[in-house]
Amino acid sequence: LIRKAIAHVGGDADEAVDIPAGWNPHRRLRMAGSYPHLLEWPSGRRRLATRQDLLNMAKMAHQMEDFVGVGRVLIPTDIDPRIEPLWSNLLLAQTTDKPILGGEIFAGRTVEPLVRMGEVLTGKAGDTSLIADCDFFISPLRFDFNQAECFLEKRRFGIPNVPGTMPISGMSAPVTPAGASAVAVAELIAGWVMGYVVDPELPVGGIVASGSLDMKTTAACFGSPEALLQDTTVVQVCRRLYGIRISAATGYVDCKRPGIEATFQKMLPLAAAPFGVGGGLSSQGLLSAGQDYSPVQHLLDAEIQGALQRFRGGFSVNRETLAVDVVTEALQKESPNFLGTDHTREHFRQEQWYPRWFDRTLWQGEVETESEEKLLRRIDETWKDAVNHYERPQIDPRKIQELRKIFLHAERSLLGENIPPL
Repeated sequence: LIRKAIAHVGGDADEAVDIPAGWNPHRRLRMAGSYPHLLEWPSGRRRLATRQDLLNMAKMAHQMEDFVGVGRVLIPTDIDPRIEPLWSNLLLAQTTDKPILGGEIFAGRTVEPLVRMGEVLTGKAGDTSLIADCDFFISPLRFDFNQAECFLEKRRFGIPNVPGTMPISGMSAPVTPAGASAVAVAELIAGWVMGYVVDPELPVGGIVASGSLDMKTTAACFGSPEALLQDTTVVQVCRRLYGIRISAATGYVDCKRPGIEATFQKMLPLAAAPFGVGGGLSSQGLLSAGQDYSPVQHLLDAEIQGALQRFRGGFSVNRETLAVDVVTEALQKESPNFLGTDHTREHFRQEQWYPRWFDRTLWQGEVETESEEKLLRRIDETWKDAVNHYERPQIDPRKIQELRKIFLHAERSLLGENIPPL
């Protein structure tokens, strides 16, 4: 059965690393994920998220032009978890007219009403944009009833089959990278076989987000070099042996606060970029191995990602960009300088990346004292200012009414008749 499934869903995956074509100096940020805690700044207080926190994040993403999509980035714990994905997406729909991005779900019975909500928002039949397609195993090789129910409901609506694996070497997998990688590959294969049995024609993918157990602290570390080595191994095995492209969730870092440690851990996966892993910063704003979201870290990650995108975007070589005539003209002058040329004025914005937060000024003395704290404070003030200046857009009231009907019907179905008021 395994061989039959792999032969059907696999294929030929080349070894080439994807390189984006061109580069856009305008940032295009997305807010996605489903995380339980909000990390406040500058206090560093970590607490369970509330409905107000979700609303504030939606206002921030709506108000800031850089964001092109608004997602359910926080899980409000003051909402019944059985209806939380439905309630949260209804809140987002009433807050922004930007595209709403999907998040993880943990109950199969929410799939159908989320599909109906997606249909109302986009006007597309069978829209599944509000639902993340991944289904993670509980290592080693376990799939409980709720996971199985979600898995079957997603497949019923044609959502691609994307199994996820998250073994921890030394805890839920052998301590050796070889053993942990083998467990991860086995879980992915099991996911592909299950999807093949249910619907062999569904597109397939996969996600690996392995970790390692720190024997000194007993902490599961997802930002360790061993975790990155395991993730890279699994990506390469799946491509080379089965012809199936999977991705590594390298955004699960262990750092707990924005700053230099977070920057190091988020940049470490770039070491695996030549092997098809970590071409940029994933899961922006994420801290504490997927437990915490920080809007300050999100905007800081976007700064780093902008520089990476500029590098990976390359450059064009043609008569205009080679600028031989501009060089020739400059050399004829007594003091060659390209700053004042029309060529520089016409091209510098499209060719160069300019940071929003990082300091490129010359040394000034006192300004450099506690510069990192000042940078984070500026970012914190910026997102809070966006929330304070939020203006609600014109949203079609008929859509909201239809979404509310879907929510209320699902609420009665999931919670029964005795429903406490929200």
